[in-house]
Order: sequence, then C-alpha cells, then structure tokens
Amino acid sequence: MSVPLHIPSSNRRWPVVAAMLLSLAPAYAQVMSLQQCIDSALVNERRILMAGIDTRIAEERTGELRGALLPKLRGVVDYKYYTDLPYQLMPASIFGGPADMYREIQFGTPQNVVANLVLQVPLYDPASFSAVQVGKEAAAMAAIQHERTREDVVMEVSAVYYNAQILQSRLAFLDSNVVNAAALVRTLELLHGQTLARRTDVDRIALQRDQLTTQRTQVQGQYEQVLDGLKVLTGMPLDASLSVDTTAPAAEVTSTTTGSTTQRRMADQALRLRNAELRTLKRARLPGISGQGLYGTTGFGPLDTDDHFNFYPIGYLGLQLQVPLFQGTVLAHRIKSKQFELERTELQRDALQDKENVERRSVQRQLTIAEQAIVNNTAQLALAQRIRRSTMAQHAQGLATVPDLILAEQGEHEAQMNYLNALVDLRKAQLEWQRLNGVLLNREQP
Repeated sequence: MSVPLHIPSSNRRWPVVAAMLLSLAPAYAQVMSLQQCIDSALVNERRILMAGIDTRIAEERTGELRGALLPKLRGVVDYKYYTDLPYQLMPASIFGGPADMYREIQFGTPQNVVANLVLQVPLYDPASFSAVQVGKEAAAMAAIQHERTREDVVMEVSAVYYNAQILQSRLAFLDSNVVNAAALVRTLELLHGQTLARRTDVDRIALQRDQLTTQRTQVQGQYEQVLDGLKVLTGMPLDASLSVDTTAPAAEVTSTTTGSTTQRRMADQALRLRNAELRTLKRARLPGISGQGLYGTTGFGPLDTDDHFNFYPIGYLGLQLQVPLFQGTVLAHRIKSKQFELERTELQRDALQDKENVERRSVQRQLTIAEQAIVNNTAQLALAQRIRRSTMAQHAQGLATVPDLILAEQGEHEAQMNYLNALVDLRKAQLEWQRLNGVLLNREQP
C-alpha cells in the first residue's frame, strides 16, 4: 500500500493549514526531495568517500600481488678495491713441494668491477598464485563494504528526511490547533463579557492555547535540529536554508520478491576469503620453479703500466627449484588456525541467515499492521474533526459545555498524534523491508 505523507484534508480549515505548512520555511529556503538528498549524500558523505578509497586500496594490493608473478629484471654494478688481496690455499705439489702440503697464494687485481643484468622468471609458484586470488576476494569484500556503506547512508538520509516531514506535518497540526484555540478564547471572552460563560471556562481554553504554543516551540526546535542533521548528511553548510517536500509518495515495498542483503553477501564473501587464505597456506608447502638468467661483464685492473682494466663477459641460463622440506611447526599451526576461522565464519553466516529470516517475517507483519493503521487513523482523524466541528456548533447553540469543547479538541489532538505515529511506523517498516530485501539502493535510479 502506498501512503502519501500529507495531512488529511477536511473541508474549509485545511487550505489555511496547507498555507501555514508552506509558510514554515522561508520563501528563499531550498526545497529538496528525498531523491535529491540521497543523491547529494552519496556524493558528499565522508563515509562513502572513505569506503571508496578502501576499495581502490584493495584493488591496488591485488595488482601488487599480480606483480609478483611477472618477470623481474635488475641491474647490478659492484666495485671492489682490495687493500689486501684474498688468499687461497693451493697444493704445494703444484710448485714442486711435498704432497699433502698447501701453500698460501694471493692472486687477483686490487680493483674489480662487475656489471650484470639478472633476470628471474617465476614459472610455477603456487603460493603466489593463491595470494593473487586472496587479493581478488579481499577487493570483492571491499566493494561489498562500499555498497553497504552507501546503503547505510541511504537508510539514514531517508529516516532523517521522513522525520523532518513528520515534524513539519506536526507543526502544521499545531499551527491549526493554536489558531482554533485562540479563536475559541476570543469567543469565550465575548460570552464571558455577556455573562454567558464562566471565567474558569475562558482560562481552561487559554491554558490549552498556551500549552499548544509551547508544544509548537518545542517541535520547531526539533524540526530545525533534524534539518541540521540532514544538511550534514547531504554536505550542505549549516547556515544554508533547507526545507523538505510536504508530500512524498511512499515506495511500493510489499513485493514478495526477496533479495540478498549486503550483510549476507559480506558473510558469503568472508567465507570465500577464508577459503582462499587457507588454500594459500596449504600451497606454501608445494615446490616452486623459476627461470634465471644472467649476462654481464667483470673487469680486473689495473693492469700493465697504463692502469687499464680487462673485461671478461659472463652469462648463463638456468632453472631453480625450491622445495620446502621442513619449516618447523609454524605453518601447520597457521593452517589449523585458519580452519577454525573458516568454521566460525560458516557458523556466523548460518546465524545471520536465520536472523534475517526472522526479521523479514517480523517486518512483513509490522508493514501490514502499519498500512492498516494508516487507514484506520486517517478515518479516526476525520471523525475527530467532525466531532470537534459538531461540538463547536452545539456550543454556539448552548447545547454543549466548555468541557465538551475541551474533550473534542483533545480528541482531535490525540487523533492527529496517532496518525503521525502510524505514519512513522509505516516509514520505519518500509525502510527495513527494503533493506532486508536488498532493494534499498535501487531507489537511486529514477
């Protein structure tokens, strides 16, 4: 059921009330619809901006992990000046000495220069491959978190906007009630001057008028406070003038189609992330193969009398196999710990699913009750208005007393509050229903 947010009309008095409602905001105040407020908040809200940065950080980390699988080329330049040439032991028999004896020899040049290009190509690295998958799952988690932040902002802006509309409607009710009470006070003053009414009757109505005036002042303060909160959410300066629409059709949310909430999707994504992390730890036990290559030159000097260097090329291609044979018990404990985390994540996901199923049934009942309450309270408000008008007419004919007038006024005030409370309940149920069915963000599209 779609219920517009407005004050039920009743014959002659409500055009005046509508004019009062429109006069609540200054003429220069910017009137923004709910969709405009949502669009502005989605652009300016800092929580969304930070979540977007987190998403980009996760994407860059995934790119960093992919980079570990690319070939790596580095240049190496090494210069050494030996103050003492290195020693080497040579068999003495080479120099005609006795067997089983060694002779120390210094050889080489005082200065050595090495310039090499080193190439390393990962051919098979299961741990790095799994790490890339972990990065992808983490980036997906960040994207869902970003969407959930957007959803939270949409829900918060909608709740604040609806609250502002309710307070604006309540101000219109109070304005009308103050006007009616003031008119009744003037009428009773005239009757009292003609000794047709008691002074206590005049004082009772005057007291009710003053109480209504006090309530209006309080509600006006609440309304301005809510508007300040809406300005913060939409990125507007606090000194800006803002007003909300007096009417806003409610979204159709009673569809039986159910979707997946962002919280549920985050739980599923957390499970995939834990599985990827567990696979990465297990694959750390597997061997890895990489290709290697080197090309360079080595210079020795100084040589001869002109102190020149002789350079000699060097180069090779090869394969390197790394086999983790024993890494202590650290990896085994990490794997076991990750398995426990995976089990806990599964339990959390199942618990969340049960919770959402219960919440969905509860909100569906609340929505049905709230929709019926709107219909009932609208009819009751119209009835209370008719009773008040009839009582005033009877009082003018001397058929109703002042206590009857007060009761009729209080009955209308109570019907007004019941109507607004029913409207609040409906708005809350609608927002919850949209959130639980994963369609809250769909309202962004025109």
